[in-house]
Amino acid sequence: MFGSAFLLIELSLKSFSPSIIALSRVSIAALVLFLYSMLKGYSYGFVKDHFILLFILGLSGTTIPFYLISWAQMTINSSETGILIGFMPIFTIIGSHYFFKYEQLTANKVFGFILGFIGLFVLLINNENSINFEDNIIAKIAVIFAAFFYALNALLVKKIKNIKVIPLSAIVMIFSSLQLLFFVLVTYNNNTYTEVIYIDSLIALLFMAIFSTAIATVIYYKIIHDYGPNFLSLVNYPIPIYAFFSGVIFLDENINIYSIISLVLVVIAIYISQKNKIN
Repeated sequence: MFGSAFLLIELSLKSFSPSIIALSRVSIAALVLFLYSMLKGYSYGFVKDHFILLFILGLSGTTIPFYLISWAQMTINSSETGILIGFMPIFTIIGSHYFFKYEQLTANKVFGFILGFIGLFVLLINNENSINFEDNIIAKIAVIFAAFFYALNALLVKKIKNIKVIPLSAIVMIFSSLQLLFFVLVTYNNNTYTEVIYIDSLIALLFMAIFSTAIATVIYYKIIHDYGPNFLSLVNYPIPIYAFFSGVIFLDENINIYSIISLVLVVIAIYISQKNKIN
């Protein structure tokens, strides 16, 4: 679900601006999650006690990274974006150890992170046609900033205890919707909308809102709650691989030995980093 978002953003950009894509996917996700949580009878009493933190979670987990990624993909492709999001595990392990004191570094974790990053680098040097790290540096920096905010979000969510993940996800989406709506209204111009809306763009946007945003956010917070931000960052490693292969299937991008090597390294990295927990 996470990995497909980059491809879906690229399809959505045919008809919608980055700000409208970010606002639409978050607003639809907020509506879906809120209605479901109401049907299940979940309480929102926690909002008053965690208002500031929830507001920051909206900014760091969706508002800022969703807009930055959508904006960046106006000039770089989905495969490249997926690779650059791989910086998230590096930011997460540094923050978890040095600033939030959640988990201590172990030899397995360090080796696993290094091996996983090498896997990303192998995919990065595969720069035939669609991947060229030297071009569009500003857009690439924007994606790296998005990865930083994803890591910050994962670390901050851990501070919220004893709250069901569905109402938590819903309220974060609501905060983010309001933030993005304010941003769209402030920055509104004639380029916010296109004259033609393509059906594949609309389907991509709806799919991204429901699966890559609403459902994926619930899973995202559930993983953090049960296993911690470091494990979440490891789960993030296959995302660049999925982003690359989805580009191959749907956008006719080339596949070669570098892609296979990268995939193998990433899977081994996840196993090594979590070996003690598995045992």
